[in-house]
Amino acid sequence: MNNDLALKIHDAALSVGYDGCGIIALKDMSGYKKFLDERIAKIPESKIIYGFYDAFVNLEKYYPWAKSIIICTFDMGQFKFPKSLQGRYAKAFMLSPDTAENCQEFKNIKLFEQWLRDNNIKFASGEEHKPGYILPLRHAAVYAGLGIFRKNNFFYGKNGSYYELRAYLIDQDCEYKNNVEDIKPCDENCTLCVKSCRTKALSAPYTMNPMLCMSFLTTFGGGVMPENIEEKDLGSWICGCDDCQDACPHNRKHDWSQGKDFYNLNELEELLQPKNIIAASDEVLQERVIPKTDFHIKPENCNVLRVNAERVMRVECEAAN
Repeated sequence: MNNDLALKIHDAALSVGYDGCGIIALKDMSGYKKFLDERIAKIPESKIIYGFYDAFVNLEKYYPWAKSIIICTFDMGQFKFPKSLQGRYAKAFMLSPDTAENCQEFKNIKLFEQWLRDNNIKFASGEEHKPGYILPLRHAAVYAGLGIFRKNNFFYGKNGSYYELRAYLIDQDCEYKNNVEDIKPCDENCTLCVKSCRTKALSAPYTMNPMLCMSFLTTFGGGVMPENIEEKDLGSWICGCDDCQDACPHNRKHDWSQGKDFYNLNELEELLQPKNIIAASDEVLQERVIPKTDFHIKPENCNVLRVNAERVMRVECEAAN
């Protein structure tokens, strides 16, 4: 095992702006199948979603040349997030470097990938497969010691849950694991995230029905309301949902009015308001808004944004009256 190489990879990742990097063996992901089976057993209808993850539990089959996994963390909490977009758009979508290919953070990612090429490291990343990627990112990050899972099922690093995770399968046998002893687990009696989930997708700690998740309903679900879910249950969310993360005590201290401006987000703020989403042409939505959904809404499905915006307008109008 080449741990000198592992250290070089780690240092290269941090040098381009990642705030964390770990490297694990492919075999470290072997426990993911058990996790997936247990999740489907708890929520059988979730098989519709998780059934597509065959490659996640058969990495050796699909990538026979791969030996290790690099997993990197990028802290999105370093950026401001406009107040008028909070409660309407998922912060992890809007602040992903992948939503703005001209931003420096995206260019830095490409610098790291070029470093891998320059050092003759064969790799495969999941960007061409987004939002599914090619392996379970949160589990890889936990196995690499970069953070922990909390009751809302999200990965948490030392600064909370608003991290972009990026992984690379590589053809080198090396390992670099971090230490998360300074990250405290959830309080045993805390159920704030569960209580915050208005659609009851998060029905119990560490238990999730993805078919009821507001993030799913406002994106892949096409804005269609399942039985027993009312429009008001989705609140003002147009794309994605942050409720269970923002209710978490380990995120509450973060002030989204502070930090750096994220590339081009401020100039889109007005367009992203519900009435302007409804009025915008397909061309405008496809060119300016769809990229900010971080691959969660396809260009041909841009009307989903209008459906969600119209619902928000109705809900807010009824609440005002």
